[in-house]
Amino acid sequence: MITLAGLLIAAVATAAEPVQLDLWKQGDGGVHTYRIPALLETRKGALLAVVDARYDNSRDLPGRIALVMRTSRDKGKTWTPSRVIRQVESGGAGDASLLLDRKTGRVWCFYAYGPPGIGFPTAKPGARTGPETLQVHAMYSDDEGGTWSEAIDLTPQIKDPSWQAMFPTSGTHFQTSKGRYLVPVVVRHADKVVRAHNAYSDDAGKNWRIGPPIGDQTDESKAVELAGGVVLQNMRNGPRRAIARSTDGGVNFSAVSHDDALIDPSCNAGIAQAGKLLIFTNAASTKRERLTVKISADGGKTWPRAKVLHEGPAAYSTVVPLRDGTIAVLYERGDQHAVERITFARFRPDWVRQ
Repeated sequence: MITLAGLLIAAVATAAEPVQLDLWKQGDGGVHTYRIPALLETRKGALLAVVDARYDNSRDLPGRIALVMRTSRDKGKTWTPSRVIRQVESGGAGDASLLLDRKTGRVWCFYAYGPPGIGFPTAKPGARTGPETLQVHAMYSDDEGGTWSEAIDLTPQIKDPSWQAMFPTSGTHFQTSKGRYLVPVVVRHADKVVRAHNAYSDDAGKNWRIGPPIGDQTDESKAVELAGGVVLQNMRNGPRRAIARSTDGGVNFSAVSHDDALIDPSCNAGIAQAGKLLIFTNAASTKRERLTVKISADGGKTWPRAKVLHEGPAAYSTVVPLRDGTIAVLYERGDQHAVERITFARFRPDWVRQ
């Protein structure tokens, strides 16, 4: 016999589960594969989701890739149709990341522009920018993603000509408590070693500099500001996530160590501060599967709670704490392979604590 109390308990349990919605699927709109999720909540509460539209195949640059976006104004319940926000005449634009200026409400979108035939494996050293250089571009919106500025080439400000290639890490980035824009980038140096750096601006994106490398063989990374202004960098680096800390706003870092609690298949991940909690998302396995949410209440020293959003194949993710106290995740998942769909998930932190 099912009692009223039992029904109420079941309803509460059901309500506590994440709400998940597929925003893009392979083949939609004649696009072979959608990849590389970026997500942001604007100052007015709109959600902007940006991904790569990889028209011909699922591979990275070089290729025919454009940036497409969907918008939600009801916390992810419904979304506008997908539309192109950056498409280049030749080459491709991909690996988007989003950053909100808290003071002005301006939304920045950073991405990699590859001229024809140029991607991370094929870019050449010897120039700060140009037809053989994989470039870091940016554009911005002052109307909640309705319209976007022309592309700005940041490469000449931040690239050493001896470097072979560089691109901005995709996902969601942030402005520090002192107002600094912090954008992690990946660089393949003249010695062919890949290292993570942070590009940064202290004047609202007018001028840019780049910090020194954080560690050898570090790749795509995310940064988050902890209590006291310490910046924690969480980096792709093989079977465990690499971490380092900065006390000067994300420029210079301590020695790299590894977090044994954060198993990783060498894949981009998400990290964000939600009140007193640190939220981390990744494919928590030795291969790209099991998209998992973990929480830490001690600045990433321990990760005592975890919940799986998707048990099957999964890859890149980004995580954003929303102003209503819920958590939003945009991630890649599938049934047979990890990049069949781009999925939006929203849940309360208590779901992870259960």
